[in-house]
Amino acid sequence: MVTYSTTVKKSLSILATLLLLVIVSTTGIKLIEGWSWLDCLWHTVITISTVGYGEVHPLSVPGKIFTMAVIVVAFALFAYGASTVASMIFEGELRKIFTTKRMEKMVAKLKNHTIVCGLGRTGQAAVKELSREKIPFVVIEKNEERIEEAKEKYPNLIYIHGDATQDETLIKAGVKSAANMIVATADDADNLFITLSAKNLNPRLRIVTRANREENVIKLKRAGATEVILPNVIGGLRMASLAIRPSVVSFLDIVTHHGEIDLRLEEVEVPKGSPFHGKLLKELDIPKKTGVIVIGIRREDGSFILNPTSTTMVLEGDKLIIIGTKDQAEKLKRMVKGEEI
Repeated sequence: MVTYSTTVKKSLSILATLLLLVIVSTTGIKLIEGWSWLDCLWHTVITISTVGYGEVHPLSVPGKIFTMAVIVVAFALFAYGASTVASMIFEGELRKIFTTKRMEKMVAKLKNHTIVCGLGRTGQAAVKELSREKIPFVVIEKNEERIEEAKEKYPNLIYIHGDATQDETLIKAGVKSAANMIVATADDADNLFITLSAKNLNPRLRIVTRANREENVIKLKRAGATEVILPNVIGGLRMASLAIRPSVVSFLDIVTHHGEIDLRLEEVEVPKGSPFHGKLLKELDIPKKTGVIVIGIRREDGSFILNPTSTTMVLEGDKLIIIGTKDQAEKLKRMVKGEEI
């Protein structure tokens, strides 16, 4: 695929060559015929453009030979330019250019979005979940066929066709204004490089990275990954769980959106100035008012309170881990902000 930058380089190369031809031709006629610079330039322009106004002054034999050479070079240059334009039109390069610019404008409008690197099976699963949750995201993928397949499922997909290991590509995807990144390529080395580059470009970025080999987990975390996922390990644990405790797995499927019941695990952050701050769970009476069940609390220091009791105090910055429907979760999100429900 010829990219936008490649097409621009071709166009600039043709223009530069044309300018060089004008300079060489004008200088050559000046040296051969000794005319004024304006007459030499005029002769060059009408020769290259084939306007046919006639000669400025009679040409000598060397001048005629030189002018014929200029005409041949100019004809070849125009033929190459015409073929380049035709290629842009007939091969759809213009459409690709406009699509690229449109995507870049859409990305520029996003803030605190999620970037998904790679549209393999893992990346596609992440895109499906982000799309279902209506979370703004951008996909980076260098395989054009995978992009086209994803566009069929998600017509409004925002994507960057490029290599996520390149800083330029990450910047185009809005890495500096993003909140999260999911690195899901099939190559651990690429995942490591992407993680390192993204963290350097945006130190506050939360990065969830895939790893195929367990020994690479430490390397990825040192590179800046917030969390590292081992799909093969998770798959094996799930298979074992299905064999040993199928009812538990079925319940987890329901709360992770794989079931037919609208029940989910969610986290709700308690913002600064929230009416929840300093109150006990029994005072807030969350189950009665919203229908959700608080199964855990994550403190600002990263510690967890599992299965909190009614006497557990809620503080600013806490993240409440809940089970409930989407509507129930939305009620709680409004409550923590002090809004009416």
